[in-house]
Amino acid sequence: MSPRWHSTPAQSDSDELQFATPRVPSIDSINHAVNPIYFGKIITPPSLWTVKNDQPSNTARLIARCTILASKDPELSKLIPEGSTKTLQQILSNDLFCKGLQFGFFRRMLKLGEHLLLPGIIAHYLTRKIHIEQEVESAIAAGCRQVVMIGAGYDTMAWRLHQKHPDVRFVEIDHPATQKLKSSRLSYRQNLIFEAMDLERDLPLPGTVQCPSGTVFIIEGVTMYLRAEQVSGLLQTVASQAGQNGKVIWTLMEKDERDGLGFRGQSSLVSRWLKFRSEPFRWGLSRDQINDFSAGCHLQTMQTIDHQMMRERFLNRFGLQERPLARGELICTSTPRPA
Repeated sequence: MSPRWHSTPAQSDSDELQFATPRVPSIDSINHAVNPIYFGKIITPPSLWTVKNDQPSNTARLIARCTILASKDPELSKLIPEGSTKTLQQILSNDLFCKGLQFGFFRRMLKLGEHLLLPGIIAHYLTRKIHIEQEVESAIAAGCRQVVMIGAGYDTMAWRLHQKHPDVRFVEIDHPATQKLKSSRLSYRQNLIFEAMDLERDLPLPGTVQCPSGTVFIIEGVTMYLRAEQVSGLLQTVASQAGQNGKVIWTLMEKDERDGLGFRGQSSLVSRWLKFRSEPFRWGLSRDQINDFSAGCHLQTMQTIDHQMMRERFLNRFGLQERPLARGELICTSTPRPA
């Protein structure tokens, strides 16, 4: 039987999940739920919940659809954590696009579209998420008891891991419209918190997060949509909040003098579509700028992962050496610099 990447099944004292209503619990209820750990103030005050529109993120929906499409592929499905596809289908239960994936002709047309527009982008999404989840599990094993996902979209990691690790507090921060759909479709325990925030307008993060044992911050697929000063402010803020044992996992687009800002070999239609949907790429760095930029944000970047490393670690491991893998986005793992 072919290998499949998966997480250990969740274990907790109670298998019963509370049905979620789209609200933010009080600080007292949060601290009580994870007693005896004290985490301090919540990240985003309600006064910042005003948004520009009521539309969920197009990128979040795209990645969720790509994951569901990949689940129909005997090879790519090996890269999807157990339970992730079912959860995404639950979130997008009324999505006509996802309903169409049951038809083979529609799936073949989509795969052709990926080949023409941006070969290997689906494999990139999947391997990126595997790497980040492994980093999170490593940090939890080392003692971190808080995980904060900034721009979580419809990612299922926090939902899956909050059941597996009931003593860890998981916080998802994202656009209110995106969160409203997600939180209303899922059941979750008190150690999973949804925080509404307009990332483009309200950065850097207001307020503080305090966790004596350390916090893991995840900033996946976010920085490329922000301005340079927003990225710098965001990273400085999480560096100050992560704690001595904390970790910051963030992705960025690699700036290339020849190809500019974007995935290598992508069709010009991709950039036009992102601009049309008001989600254009705005920021990136060349590889030799990362360490200096990180230091200016009070971070020390311990490793930078590119497409070649992702291929060696994941595609080759599952016998997918011949699958294309998109190039252009880097994954950095950083720690706060000593004061």
